[in-house]
Amino acid sequence: MPPVQRLEEIARQRRYTEIAAVCQRYEISAVLTGHHANDQAETFLLRFMRMSGISGLAGMSEQTMLPFALQNAVNNAWDKQHERVPSLVRPLLSVKKEELYDVCKAQGIRWYEDASNADNRFRRNQLRQIIKSRSDQPESPVNTDALLQMRGFMQRHREYIDKHVSRLLNLHAKYDMVLATVELSSAPVGLLPEWARNPALCERVLARIIAWVGSSSSSSQPPELAHLAQFMQTVTNHQPNRTKAVSAAGVTMLPPTTRRGWLFCRQPPRQNELAASSNHLLGTSTLWDSRLVVSVSEHKSRPSNVLSWSVLGLDDAIKLFGSAMSSHRHWLKQKKQLIAPSYVLASSPVVCVQYGDVDEPRLVFALGYAVEHDEGVVVSVRPIKPV
Repeated sequence: MPPVQRLEEIARQRRYTEIAAVCQRYEISAVLTGHHANDQAETFLLRFMRMSGISGLAGMSEQTMLPFALQNAVNNAWDKQHERVPSLVRPLLSVKKEELYDVCKAQGIRWYEDASNADNRFRRNQLRQIIKSRSDQPESPVNTDALLQMRGFMQRHREYIDKHVSRLLNLHAKYDMVLATVELSSAPVGLLPEWARNPALCERVLARIIAWVGSSSSSSQPPELAHLAQFMQTVTNHQPNRTKAVSAAGVTMLPPTTRRGWLFCRQPPRQNELAASSNHLLGTSTLWDSRLVVSVSEHKSRPSNVLSWSVLGLDDAIKLFGSAMSSHRHWLKQKKQLIAPSYVLASSPVVCVQYGDVDEPRLVFALGYAVEHDEGVVVSVRPIKPV
């Protein structure tokens, strides 16, 4: 049995996974939830206690992508245009719970109470009771109105800051759309890059990058201030050849070199964390590591007799295709192709295909590039999250 505080997250994941499956089955494009203003106040206080940054303190948005729906959308689509990820809409965020009770009573609408809401083993329920006990204390900083007011301030600050953050990212960030990494420009020794000179902007730049790079092992919640501070301190105190890689919130930041700037990638996976995904048909896609959409199709001018294709992690690929992987790396070096650091490649997908006329699978994509001389299929890898 997982710890009590993990039960809520596990239940949430299973609930949304089931909802996503129903949406896929019946082609539902949006799911409306009953989240109300009191839920928003509780979320603000929860995130304040875990020291979230301005992104987390801005609270729940009125519309977002349905959690855990990406896998269904990718696996059931034959191209990017047909990936339909349902929206999650919260139309009642500005309405208090007491007002909803009044509406239901006036209209004779029956409602249901979740029995788990009375279980004070859960932190959210504990906070709900604290907020409720302050409802008749206007001067209290933890009554619903005060918490919603602060959340509104955070939301407006986030909207303003994000305009400047977008400008900085456009100027200083390079996105690798195959390996799902981000490179931020560095600066001469003794100077800070432009994106790191203002602490508030630096925090939001890092938060945006962490959210984009992400990983299946990291939380779906905005990064905590402690994690952002860890990255910011590393950038501020950077010393060439002495600064080490730092990992937090499912993301690893590598210090700049003479050939590149600050590099952000998915934190290296734990042993057996990335399971192989096998027996896919040509013309289909699958979601790898909850980050990358991998697609394999037949080359239009070179029909092949491929029976199926699979995607696996680097460690498994080295065991299965040791000599082929070595040859591929050597060929890339000869072509002077930039091979990503081991931190990046540790979670990168490797694709192999099963031809009908041979017994053993054949390596066709690894280290971020298609394998030399294999022109029977076209492999496409792209991040699931838009830039």
